[in-house]
Amino acid sequence: MIKQIPVTNDEIYDLSAFAFQVTPAPGEIEKKKEAKKNETVWGWVEGENLAAKVHLIPLETRIHGKVIKTGGIASVATWPEYRRKGAVRQLLIHALGEMKKAGYLVSYLAPFSVPFYRKFGWEMTINEMQFTIPMEHVPKYKDITGCVRRMKKGEEAILKEVYHAYTEQYTGMLVRDNHWWEHKIFSKEELITAISYDDAGKADGYVRYQVKNSKLDIDEWAAVTPESKKRLLQFIANHDSMAKEVQMTLPDDDLFPLFLEEPRAKQEQKPYFMTRIVDVEAFLKVYPFLTPAEKEESFRLKVEDGVLEENSGVYQIYFQNGSHYAEKTEETAGENVTASVTIQQLTMILLGKQTLEQLYQQAFISGELENMIKLDTYLPKKKHPYLADFF
Repeated sequence: MIKQIPVTNDEIYDLSAFAFQVTPAPGEIEKKKEAKKNETVWGWVEGENLAAKVHLIPLETRIHGKVIKTGGIASVATWPEYRRKGAVRQLLIHALGEMKKAGYLVSYLAPFSVPFYRKFGWEMTINEMQFTIPMEHVPKYKDITGCVRRMKKGEEAILKEVYHAYTEQYTGMLVRDNHWWEHKIFSKEELITAISYDDAGKADGYVRYQVKNSKLDIDEWAAVTPESKKRLLQFIANHDSMAKEVQMTLPDDDLFPLFLEEPRAKQEQKPYFMTRIVDVEAFLKVYPFLTPAEKEESFRLKVEDGVLEENSGVYQIYFQNGSHYAEKTEETAGENVTASVTIQQLTMILLGKQTLEQLYQQAFISGELENMIKLDTYLPKKKHPYLADFF
């Protein structure tokens, strides 16, 4: 049976330690309990024993500039004697239903298996690019103006402002609250933080890193302007007596290689996070479509959701007078729809990962191509999906 488990229950940390093969340091469990106090944990309990669990993290993400209530799924684990009995399946279905009741519109997770989570409606939407750069290939921009200074205690607000500006370049980034900053970011006390400032003294970028075993490992990089990117690269290059190579992760569309004189560094694109729309109608109602005032059109989308059946159906989207209206309608036999999509495909489309036309051309979806191309013009495309965090 499914039960809500208090985050103070030691059983959930014992299961995580086993499943993810980690040995908590002394005192670490108590810190985790404080860090996870906002989370909801559902467990599959057999008798008196916790067999499996799933965590829901309450989040907000900025999707094409719109702040969206988002549920983060994390720490999914099962003891081996209870595996392959459907416990995780039941927990995920339960979590989706509870999220929808609580007003969550989308959900994120980092998959251990993409095919497994696809069965529950999640789809790959966010990739990242991992770089390994020989230190001698990091450019030295000696003529760049402004400066980079290591962050001092009390300057945390500066970092938050820069992060917010950085998130506006992408879609899908977290809106970090104070609890997240305290327990997920600033809790990494081993990291050095350096902030880039322009000529006027305005912060426009930062890097968080550590140097260990002759490697400079960048944990987080946020460059709001091209100049800040050059300043931060110059700052990294100044570590050439300490490190032989630099490791960093960036959005997969970042033009970072163009800033390198020798761009033939190791670059590895990796699928990172999956997304799922939890409530189709509610999401369509608030989605920031591009709505030119001079256009008046309507489209019909047929959506199939094999897990949350209430999402399945036909949705009418109207564009008129610079705004839009969306509603679920009755399906009429023989009536054409603009496109027939699965919940996974709709998630990719609205997150900006793919367009309707692209999916149609590759025979993933069916419908009226001419109207798909028209509907694509209402979808924001300037911002690439990215997530700088992990959970």
